[in-house]
Amino acid sequence: MASKRNLKKDINYLVDEVIGTCMMRQTIDHKKTKDEMDKLIREMLEFREKMLNKVNNPQTEGDDKKALKKYYRNLYGELLDKVNGIFEKLNVKTE
Repeated sequence: MASKRNLKKDINYLVDEVIGTCMMRQTIDHKKTKDEMDKLIREMLEFREKMLNKVNNPQTEGDDKKALKKYYRNLYGELLDKVNGIFEKLNVKTE
């Protein structure tokens, strides 16, 4: 990861992709999934706020650059895990 700025952009982009997919799902299957998709959208908005807060306020011990780099790498991994998990949920529901 090159910078905090790029991490923030990735967070916003991936969360927006999940939200867009949920909104598309609501439009296609209006009655059955509206409440589920609303719940996922709220969850992702809360997740975005939590992740951006973590990026802006790193919780590392001291000013060790390696620890900070590891912290941001773990945040990126957490982001990917969450987004992949949500997309897997969405794919299972369509089948």
